[in-house]
Amino acid sequence: MSTATTIHPPALVRRGSWIYCPLLGAVAGFLLRMVAAWVAGLPWAPFQGVFELAASGTDPWGMLVAIALGSIIGLGFAGLFAQERLTVTVGPEHVVLATGRNAHEIAGAEVDAVFTERGHLVLLDGTGAELARRKSGLDRLALRDAFREHGYAWRDSDPYAGRYVLWTEDTSELSLRVNALMTERDRALRRRDHKEAALLRTQLAERGIVLRDGHRKQYWRHTD
Repeated sequence: MSTATTIHPPALVRRGSWIYCPLLGAVAGFLLRMVAAWVAGLPWAPFQGVFELAASGTDPWGMLVAIALGSIIGLGFAGLFAQERLTVTVGPEHVVLATGRNAHEIAGAEVDAVFTERGHLVLLDGTGAELARRKSGLDRLALRDAFREHGYAWRDSDPYAGRYVLWTEDTSELSLRVNALMTERDRALRRRDHKEAALLRTQLAERGIVLRDGHRKQYWRHTD
């Protein structure tokens, strides 16, 4: 039995964020401290309380506190980025997609096609339904080689690309409920509410609808 292959984000990305994010936070804290007193003196400036707080305290301690707080906030952002990074483990019997502490295991027998599309890794089953669609900063060639090595059908593009149809309001081929969900998702996309859009994508997938987004427009197709 062949050993599973794991594809990690580049080391520069994994380790660099723990350096660059605190550094940028420290710089932001320094700049905020430098301009805080001036902005706090402008009667028309918004968030006066925030700038007054940033300007409080005497230097050098006030400046050191601002830099330290900026670094801590930067570390927080680095932690958030770490939770969002995707790691993929490919084996002959299963595929594991892990982000942070969450792992989604997919049986290898269910996977019929694998490809990348607009920065996402997509796995399809035999009906054309999406088993997974995850944002990926992973090397495409490394993914391709790993899936091929373990016998999966890697595709250079979506094998169902020709089946997508542009959605318009009240599309006659779709049920009232599906059209309503598509309308809600269209509004979410316009608001840039990606969390809501992803939730609605899942609800539509449960009804046999697969989506592709392009220029804030939705394209759809039925599963087989």
